[in-house]
Amino acid sequence: MMQHPFVMRGIGGWARGLVLALAIAPLGACALANAGSGPAPQLFTLTVAHPGSHEATAAKGPPIEVAEFSAPAALDTTRIAQQSTPNEIAYYADARWADRAPRMIQMLMVETLENSGRFDAVSPQGAGLRVDYELMGDIRQFAAVPSANGDKNEVRIDLLARLVKKDERSILASGRFSAHAPVEGSGIAPIVRAYDAALRGVLDGMADWAAQQAALAGGGRTALSGR
Repeated sequence: MMQHPFVMRGIGGWARGLVLALAIAPLGACALANAGSGPAPQLFTLTVAHPGSHEATAAKGPPIEVAEFSAPAALDTTRIAQQSTPNEIAYYADARWADRAPRMIQMLMVETLENSGRFDAVSPQGAGLRVDYELMGDIRQFAAVPSANGDKNEVRIDLLARLVKKDERSILASGRFSAHAPVEGSGIAPIVRAYDAALRGVLDGMADWAAQQAALAGGGRTALSGR
């Protein structure tokens, strides 16, 4: 399986990493969460990717649904993650995603596929529609981290996707999609903007890949590939 550029390996040592690391230095001069009470947190969401418009005369793929990607417990939350080392997870104080990260990514993927215009219909899993394909996968990384050279912080996102033939429950293709975006400035807002930029790139590439693999499968071929 080929890997998408900027691939990051899976986060190891989750059992050791689920401790709230209050002693580590915060990224972007933004406070990390603690157990104390305080004012209601700010809520943030991310924006949808806008892949290149599909030509109206080109054939569209059959209906597809998007499952909620699986995630380790540390990322299956509304809290905004910060990871200073491979074994430590912390969260920014007074800031939350508007929905759990896996659910938020699922719905943004639905919108991205809709905007691509490359499928007859797109729906989230559980909508009750009859579909030919299902897009599912795993969240391997979704966190703000120190950059490689240490001069600034960045957000890294790493998703593993699988395109499944719905009626046969067989995997037609799988691919890994990763990206990073620098955090420009201090405070929570620049961190959210970096999450936004990285996730848009990942979902845009995944939408294009899913359409290509569905077209190959429709031609009687299967594939195992990545972007």
